[in-house]
Amino acid sequence: MELYQTVIIAIKLFAIMDPFSIIPYLLAIFEEYSQSSDTKVSWNYLINKVELAVVILLVFFSLIGKAFLDFLGLTPASLEIGGGIILVYLGIDTMGGFQQLKFLGRSIVEAAVTPIATPLIVGPGTMAALVTLSVSFPVYYLLIGSLIAAGITYVVLRFGPLLVKILGRTGTVAAGRFTAIIIAAFGVQLILQGISQINLV
Repeated sequence: MELYQTVIIAIKLFAIMDPFSIIPYLLAIFEEYSQSSDTKVSWNYLINKVELAVVILLVFFSLIGKAFLDFLGLTPASLEIGGGIILVYLGIDTMGGFQQLKFLGRSIVEAAVTPIATPLIVGPGTMAALVTLSVSFPVYYLLIGSLIAAGITYVVLRFGPLLVKILGRTGTVAAGRFTAIIIAAFGVQLILQGISQINLV
């Protein structure tokens, strides 16, 4: 197994999940919930819940990606173009922040799965990327890359309050928006790869 390939997969997935963009909003909601609710939930407990859901989702889509593609009868080119469009849109949307968090319910623990773990972290872009990558990489590459990306995401979220103190809320948002550029660039790359495959047919 080539180490650099799993690292590339992990970096792409981490950039698409973009936990930096989540931190300011997640912190604001956590603080609001802690002040208004009688049920106390620690930051570590919340992040552990989020991470568990993220790992399950990443493993699931890593395993079923290629089979899902074959079941639907989709060509790799069409998936790359479709997934690329989603990623470009996601990158643009990330630049403007996440509005989905306003739909949070009363329980922040329930919200750890939806909408925090999905669709804010493992959303359509991540799912499309995993299915698309399954065309070019064996499943164990995707699994290892996914677990690495999930691990880095956990560290970022776990130390989210510290990062905000160091970088400030503006700096944290800026870091998230920088990764949005990577997301959009990856999307454009997928679209170009898909078009090139169509031209070769």
